[in-house]
Amino acid sequence: MKTDPCQQQLLSQQLALSTYMSVLLDEPVPSPGAAVEASAIVEPEPGPIIQAAAAIPAQAPVTDSLPEWATCRFQTLLFEVAGLTLAVPLIKLKGVVPNDQRCTSMPGHSPLFMGVVPYQGRHSKVIDTARFLLPEGRSVQLDENAGERMQHLIIIDSGRWALACSRIGDVIELKRDDVKWRGRNGKRLWLAGTVIERMCALLDVDQLIQKLVNGMA
Repeated sequence: MKTDPCQQQLLSQQLALSTYMSVLLDEPVPSPGAAVEASAIVEPEPGPIIQAAAAIPAQAPVTDSLPEWATCRFQTLLFEVAGLTLAVPLIKLKGVVPNDQRCTSMPGHSPLFMGVVPYQGRHSKVIDTARFLLPEGRSVQLDENAGERMQHLIIIDSGRWALACSRIGDVIELKRDDVKWRGRNGKRLWLAGTVIERMCALLDVDQLIQKLVNGMA
């Protein structure tokens, strides 16, 4: 049976995007003091180095940096943005709604800011999730008509922010070992890890909110 060319292209794009997210998990943060710290470790005589290695594990357990909600079984919502499947912990969501209201644009803001929508008595700032998460080469190819990318809104931070997405998927239950967690040196703090079986990125909502507050508050 021949694979439909369009379907094959879509699968290739999804694999490439999943690989991109996986690489980001361990992408190190450049540190001016890194070279100094490295030389400080290498300089001592072999004896002390061996003793230090015996006393201090070479790599701290990944569980040290787990979000609080991930220490036991947790539920996540799957959703899609521009062909990329993502997961977000249910405990961090305020709500999920179809975007059947007009988004009020606000000129002069970041391209990531699509406008505001009313939600439970307040104005939620709608974020172009695709532009925020996708690699630069892919995000510039996004259609300027963002209607398809904002079919649904995922409400976070007590209604302050709304993540635009094209489709809402299933709710799945995960345990800690189902996720490849972000490395200690990973600089994308909003990326908690990758759901291994689904090959999709798991968002750290608290870190995502912090980035939004710092960049667009």
